[in-house]
Amino acid sequence: MDIRINELDLTRSGIISVHRDLPATDTSWEAEYTLGEAMYRVMGSAFHGRPHGRDADVLLALQTVFFRAGCPDSNAIELTAAQLLALSGHARNGKNYAFLRASLLRLSSVKWTMVRTQFDEKKGRHQGETTTTGIIAEMQVTDQATGSQRPFEGRELTETSPIRISFVPSFAASIRDGFFQILDGELMSRLGQPQARSLYRVLQAHRVTSGGSLAGELVYKLSDWFGACGLEGERIDNAKRTLDQAHERLKTEGYLHTVEYQGRGRAGKITYTFSAAPEPELVDQLMERGVTRPVAETLAADHPQRVVPALKMVDERLGSGWKPRSLAASVVDAVRNPAKWGYVEPGVPVSTVPARKSRKAVVVEEEARDPRETIRILLRLKLGRAPTEEASRVLQELDEEAVGAVREAVGRPKDEALKLVRALLNVDL
Repeated sequence: MDIRINELDLTRSGIISVHRDLPATDTSWEAEYTLGEAMYRVMGSAFHGRPHGRDADVLLALQTVFFRAGCPDSNAIELTAAQLLALSGHARNGKNYAFLRASLLRLSSVKWTMVRTQFDEKKGRHQGETTTTGIIAEMQVTDQATGSQRPFEGRELTETSPIRISFVPSFAASIRDGFFQILDGELMSRLGQPQARSLYRVLQAHRVTSGGSLAGELVYKLSDWFGACGLEGERIDNAKRTLDQAHERLKTEGYLHTVEYQGRGRAGKITYTFSAAPEPELVDQLMERGVTRPVAETLAADHPQRVVPALKMVDERLGSGWKPRSLAASVVDAVRNPAKWGYVEPGVPVSTVPARKSRKAVVVEEEARDPRETIRILLRLKLGRAPTEEASRVLQELDEEAVGAVREAVGRPKDEALKLVRALLNVDL
């Protein structure tokens, strides 16, 4: 079985429910549904409660950090709580630091077994596979509790709390293959409400056909779609209300063209038609540089006006001797982040460029985006002080490949990390 399918199955099997909120007592669930020609049975459990709503934002941020770090072979990343909140699109305040800890616990504790089967006409029997997996193999955070009477209750993270995450191998492999990049971070941030973001994630996963292209239309039995969205067991009017709120937001943003219900009750059907269609020529140009088809089609559909100038910028850097750790990842990053790569997409007036942000906001964004700054932060956490000026200077002068090696090294346990970083930088830290 193609290892990449695990990331799609995470969404296709409704592991992160579209619900905005769920009680902490909701620790197990089971759903059966048919999508296309495949039948699914999902049996999930989560000691700290089923992931839902904004947990999808946190997981996407973790995937982004892992990808930007060069997808280290250790399958592990390390960052601060402030960085993770910034990348998740949430304000840095006490309430969100408490939410972040609870979200990480839900994501780290969820495990599920999925049986996927399809009838083989020639052999006269159902064939498929049974997979038992999770998302996070190991997590370690530094947290605290106020007061001395109840040390294990009300624990929370702080701005500088280090977070170390190790993904399960199959999930890390799916990130290396770029499948999480079928999601448009800009659209996710504009959607606002958790239900709309969660439904967008589910729809994007189901749009990927067996050939890797994005479907322009999806038609499902309503009861099956409820199961795929993690709404199994809900009253039909409540489930439809939850979906309809998200539908309106996705139509307003131009992602969905139409949503139609046909028939009555759970036996009815729901039909989605999508607004954007990718231009084949742009898709081909992206795939020539190693971008997978579903990601290439997503980029060409979401940002067609950026593809050509982004590829031009990448080609210019390659021509000057630049050697990226991953060409495909760099191409995707260039399309997603025009300002970072120094070009303005055609048709966008200079006056529409966002106003200058406060220094505090810029620092938070740079910490979440610049791997060199991430390295400095992690070194400061491991050393208990800022790294030396010489170490910072050498780090700044490294090429992208060397930065990736240092970023991977600094993510290891403290003693091993410091030893490796000293050797790579060849200076006193």
